[in-house]
Amino acid sequence: MKGANRVKALSESVIREMTRKAKKHDAINLSQGYPEYPTHELIKENAKKAIDSGLNQYSVTWGREDLRSKIAEKLRDFNELEYDQEYEITVTCGASEAIMSAMLGLVENDDEVLIFQPFYENYVPAVSMASGRPRFTTIDKDLKLDEEEIKEMVGEDTKAMILNTPHNPTGKVFQKDELEFLRDICIDGNIFLITDEIYERIIFEGEHISPATLDGMKERTITIGGFSKGYSITGWRVGYVASPKSLMKPIRKAHDYTTVCAPTPFQKASIKALALTDDYYSEMLDYYRKGRDIVYEGLKNTKMDPLKPEGAYYMLANIENYDVEDREFVDQLVKEKGVAAVPGSSFFEDKGENLVRFCFSQEIDKLKKAMRRISSL
Repeated sequence: MKGANRVKALSESVIREMTRKAKKHDAINLSQGYPEYPTHELIKENAKKAIDSGLNQYSVTWGREDLRSKIAEKLRDFNELEYDQEYEITVTCGASEAIMSAMLGLVENDDEVLIFQPFYENYVPAVSMASGRPRFTTIDKDLKLDEEEIKEMVGEDTKAMILNTPHNPTGKVFQKDELEFLRDICIDGNIFLITDEIYERIIFEGEHISPATLDGMKERTITIGGFSKGYSITGWRVGYVASPKSLMKPIRKAHDYTTVCAPTPFQKASIKALALTDDYYSEMLDYYRKGRDIVYEGLKNTKMDPLKPEGAYYMLANIENYDVEDREFVDQLVKEKGVAAVPGSSFFEDKGENLVRFCFSQEIDKLKKAMRRISSL
């Protein structure tokens, strides 16, 4: 199937569909990843100042130089990675655009891209729109990788794999031995690794390891991050991609012709986000941990079997005890109980009918109310 037909064949976003259903039924929306943790006043004030000062036109396509400089500092201090802000960092319209630009820039017709399922639903369309072919390997219910399956999936047509850590929707935080296994696969097969690290600040167990820090990986890794989740500014659309200069050239071309630049005043304000102290991150993490525990205990009080996440702010739950498939389950849930969730099959190629996903990034009182509503399931 050629590129244009692949685009036409793409399904509508199930997550956005469930958000619309939540609005229609006046339900509590635990489907889409809206973080309701308060946006820091310093960030908001600086966005207002940027607009008032006249920063309302195009910025440099690759991103404001002052923001790229701060991202380089953050990558060095937090991720232990060194990148040249001039040639190896590009500011994008969110992490999703960074992923799309990486695919469009590096994946050619019928190149294969290995995706770990369950997956964030934008990955498959990104591969298809770049005229690549998605291949799938499954993270099991114990959050383990099937190493033999991965070896079988990788072949001479494999161009890249895309990795999300912490992982949406399972909440898995990839550990060093797993990353080293994938490192060896990438080096042996001359494969690029595209890493989506948007939830790197939201980790409850384990530690965040950027795969590009592993020996032999920086030259073949495209590291993607952003400001949406960690700073509760999903609507600002500011993300970034970092990679060696040789890989960045085609990524920048794709970025230039798709979005021109990220929103200028929000780029300026994002500099202040990177200046927040450790207290901000610890308080945010405590907030999300409380939300995680409320939803986990609430789901345990039903016939669902929830999986407690190590990171990010999503929770998968097994619904096999209800003798109904995921799409019917979430439709009944939003209509009859006023709580919106996402059917698990939207995160798989051909599985997941026994799963649903809940998002716990909402206000604590709202999460408690949602759990009371579903307590009679």
